[in-house]
Amino acid sequence: MTEASLSHLRMPEVTEREVEVAVLPIGSTEPHAFHLAYGTDAAAISAFAERAVAEANKRGAKCLLLPTIPISCNENVRHCPWAMSLQPRTLMDVVGDVVRTAARNGVRKVIILNGHGGNTSVLQAAQRELSSKSESFVGLVEQWSLSHDVEDKLAETEERGHACETETSIMLHLAPELVKMEEAKPTRIRKSIFSRGGVSFVNPWHLYTVNTGIGDPTKATAEKGRQMIEVAVDRFATALKELTDAPMDELFPYRD
Repeated sequence: MTEASLSHLRMPEVTEREVEVAVLPIGSTEPHAFHLAYGTDAAAISAFAERAVAEANKRGAKCLLLPTIPISCNENVRHCPWAMSLQPRTLMDVVGDVVRTAARNGVRKVIILNGHGGNTSVLQAAQRELSSKSESFVGLVEQWSLSHDVEDKLAETEERGHACETETSIMLHLAPELVKMEEAKPTRIRKSIFSRGGVSFVNPWHLYTVNTGIGDPTKATAEKGRQMIEVAVDRFATALKELTDAPMDELFPYRD
C-alpha cells in the first residue's frame, strides 16, 4: 500500500492531498528469541499500519501514514546483544517533533501507533506533556490492545507478550519471511520475588527470560495471526474514520 504512505509519495501528490489525521507507527529493533528477527516490531507495525490506513481511507477517512520509527525505548533490554534503544526523553522529544511537523503542515490530529510494549509509559508521558504544550490532538493506539478478545479465544498458552504464540502468529501472517519456526521453542520466564504488595518494576530482560522470548511460540499459526489482524484492522480503521470526521470544535474530542 503506497497511496497514503508519505515515504512513497512525491511532493505534488502530498501537497494536493487533503489530510485530517497523521498516523505515526513506532516499532523496535531488539532480540525476539531465536525464531523471530530483530525487526519484528517494526515490520509488524508497518504492515499493520499500511492495511489499517488503507482500509480507513477506503471508508472515507483522510489519513497520511508517516514513516515507521524502528528504534525506541529498550533500556531494560540493553544487556542483550544489539538491542537498539532510545532514552525515554529522546523518544518523547522525537514524538513531539513529529507532532509539531504535522501541525506546521496543517494537521493537528496525530495517532501514535505503538508496536513495542516497552514504549507504553514513555508514549503516555509524551501524550500528557504535549497536551499542555501543543494545540494538536495526540492519540495513542497499541496494536495488541485492538484484538485482545480474539487473542484470548485463539491462544492455547497463558504466557504471552514477546516472541510468544500470538506475536509469532501475527508475524507468520504479516511477514513470514522473518520467521524461522524450526528455531521456535517453549521459553521459561523467572518469577518475581514479590508475591503481593503491589510492587511494580522494570523487567531486566536478560534475567527475566532465558532466550529473550516468552511462552510457547510452537503453538503459533498464520491463521491465528490472520484472525487477530483482520479484527484489529477493522477496529483501528473505524477509529481513524471517526477521528477524520470529528470537527475540532470547543467540545472536541467529545460530543453532546
